[in-house]
Amino acid sequence: MQSKNSYHTSKGNQQAGEDQHDRTTEQQSDCSPVRLSACSTVSLSARPPLFILHGLFDCTLSWNPIADLLSSSFSVHNLPLRNHRDAKRYPTMSFDEMADDVKQYADENGIEKFTFVGHSLGGKTAMQFALKYPKMIEKLVVVDISPCRMNSLVEHNPIITNLLNQILAIKNLPLSDFHSLAEFANGISTFDDDTKRAIIGNIKYDGKAFSWYLDIDAIFNNFDKLTGGFNVDDFIDKKIEVPTLFIRALDSEFLPLSDYKAAKYIFPNSEIVEISDCTHRIHFEKPRELANEIEKYMCTSFI
Repeated sequence: MQSKNSYHTSKGNQQAGEDQHDRTTEQQSDCSPVRLSACSTVSLSARPPLFILHGLFDCTLSWNPIADLLSSSFSVHNLPLRNHRDAKRYPTMSFDEMADDVKQYADENGIEKFTFVGHSLGGKTAMQFALKYPKMIEKLVVVDISPCRMNSLVEHNPIITNLLNQILAIKNLPLSDFHSLAEFANGISTFDDDTKRAIIGNIKYDGKAFSWYLDIDAIFNNFDKLTGGFNVDDFIDKKIEVPTLFIRALDSEFLPLSDYKAAKYIFPNSEIVEISDCTHRIHFEKPRELANEIEKYMCTSFI
């Protein structure tokens, strides 16, 4: 068996081989779930495996430090969202479809039950998974995202405005005009820090040309779906009973205090903890504190 911190390729990625990055640029043409690959760690622990799902514009690489911190307690499967780095491209990306991507990965790897950590868009997907497949989740951790729908595009919401501006900046960036890293750096110099991070984290340069790791057209075309969420009225006669921990970054507005009541209503077996002095980039700014909260909650009642 491999050591706890050695990353290996899961069954869902075995067929990709050395041409994985070429194949991730292919467009899927059917309605089946997208096959996901994962960076995984193997642990001798008897606890259920732990799945991690990142957020919009992010990738598995950003969560590897968290995976390492948790790898002594869990076998960690660090998964990509469709249309992001190391995942195949597909023209649609609803929460329901992305939940099915995770379900297919679990099925292909013979995983019947697991614990699930999702951040931001990954957290929305994890909550949808808990709604569809509650018996497959031992415990759920939702990192800095509300279960509720954000305001519609016709209403002012600074979070939506900021995300949409980042998407448009990426979509409209004339990559063919840049012939060097210096030209590229100059081309993005006027953007705000959040947009720069989204661009730099997803740009690929082979020494000759620039291209994107993600499918920005698919993200743009599905943006209204990606700002969706649960409607409290739909949970009058049903609830998501999966044990759930919501973790809020106190310098972030993605899980506002006003949504705490809705979160507890939809997820009656839930707790909410807050981590101070960090923004929505909590996994970069407070990785050890975040990992400690995840591990403390996930390991409670496990033998």
